[in-house]
Amino acid sequence: MKYHKLLENAKKPKGFWGKKMINSMNEGHYELTGWALDHINLERNYRVLDVGCGGGLTVSRIAERIGNGKVYGIDYSALCIKHSKAQNRKNILCNKVKIMLASVSSLPFDDCCFDVVTAVETYYFWPDKLNDLKEIYRVLKPSGKLMLVFEMLKTPEEPDKWKAVEDKIGIKTVTEEEIREMLAKAGFSDIETYKKEGTTWLCAIGAKN
Repeated sequence: MKYHKLLENAKKPKGFWGKKMINSMNEGHYELTGWALDHINLERNYRVLDVGCGGGLTVSRIAERIGNGKVYGIDYSALCIKHSKAQNRKNILCNKVKIMLASVSSLPFDDCCFDVVTAVETYYFWPDKLNDLKEIYRVLKPSGKLMLVFEMLKTPEEPDKWKAVEDKIGIKTVTEEEIREMLAKAGFSDIETYKKEGTTWLCAIGAKN
């Protein structure tokens, strides 16, 4: 019962079980996020956007890595925004972090304003994946990079590994080839993918021309 209630709140957390899901994501994605962040360069003056910031722990960890930069987090769940603001309270007060209610499909930012955009375990839920990637491309600076992070990679060896989760919350897991193709279609170049041995983790990075 608890597992199913948590899954139901994976897409857009709300209420009691949404709060539980946010805490679960912060804890469950900690190692995954740390592994992924080690694959991307974060300079001390960078402006970074985290799409689907959830409970705000990824925003907090990025803020630790950039000295004079600034991190923005967006999510379309009001409950996630509340928790993310609480998680990043001190950095918000000193204007190092800003958390906003927004959708990946319509980012409230000017063109070419971010050095790096990250998205941890949120791509599955995007409503229009190609155009959403193009929207991220729009807000990246030239040579800026997008990093997509996945826990549930579909592999030839275990194509149905995540089928129960897919069916329960109405998502489709992705293959490495599908992600590379989508990034290229959206205009990204110099695409790199990394997989962690013994897991179905994937980190995909694409650059803006």
